[in-house]
Amino acid sequence: MANNLRAKLPQTDSLVVCEINTERLQQWVALSPREVAEQSDVVFTMLPRGSHVWDVFTNPESGLLSCDAPPSPPLPRNKLFIECSTIDVDTSKRTANEVRLSASKRGVEYDFVDAPVSGGVNGANTGTLSFMVGAGTSSLFERVRPVLGFMGKPDNIFHCGSVGSGLATKQINNYLSCITMIATCEAMNMGLKSGLDPAKLASVIAVSTGACYNCGDQNPVHGASVRSSAEKEFAAGFTTEMAKGVLDMALAHGKSVGAKSLLGDIVSDFYEMAAEHDKCKGKDFRSIWRLFTEDGGRDVVALKE
Repeated sequence: MANNLRAKLPQTDSLVVCEINTERLQQWVALSPREVAEQSDVVFTMLPRGSHVWDVFTNPESGLLSCDAPPSPPLPRNKLFIECSTIDVDTSKRTANEVRLSASKRGVEYDFVDAPVSGGVNGANTGTLSFMVGAGTSSLFERVRPVLGFMGKPDNIFHCGSVGSGLATKQINNYLSCITMIATCEAMNMGLKSGLDPAKLASVIAVSTGACYNCGDQNPVHGASVRSSAEKEFAAGFTTEMAKGVLDMALAHGKSVGAKSLLGDIVSDFYEMAAEHDKCKGKDFRSIWRLFTEDGGRDVVALKE
């Protein structure tokens, strides 16, 4: 994402990055969140957990909101925070409130949006991510849209509602994706046992009523899709542990809004097992295919029992 952002920004603009990953330090200058805020008009954050987001924003020593006004060099009076992490809705709303309080205290204008992404590693590398934006007003969304366009497809940048709506949309999408991945594994395994060619089966489904992203672009059967993580032995990508984490957020959110669920507990139990299994742990979550097909599918049978 940072590579695409830098490539599409005007040469006169600066890109300032805070990164704790040692490998990434070789690519970007590492600064504290506070220093990033002091040098930036627009601040992106993308972190693994809600607790990380809260600390990056509110840490009294190094957080984005920790600088005394007026700093040197002066902070822009109308700063924009774009929070792209996939975290719980409540933490995002609390963070947005802290941003508002900080701006009021300093007599400046800060804007905050939640803008989680979809599209995976391929989307990040090619600049074709989808963004689900929670912005308080349409005018704020219009301010955010061209910035997100540096990293995403313009037609796939959506204003989902007020702050928190982007995350709710993201979690609902991931909940559905977790379910369709299980269904894809069952269907493709049934096809193999029926003697069907997996690539042809996937092609038929792609133009029929069973069509979905996980059965098409990310079909877990080797050879069914050249873009699938199966072609890289399910290396990295959106890991099984990440899938389980977002699934839990989605189920918690569903309960908080009173949405009934028939499959929630079943899917949650399955991904809990998969996230701890050697066949799937640390791998792209489509690796759950291995649980259905290797060792006679005994891992799935054991879960049912």
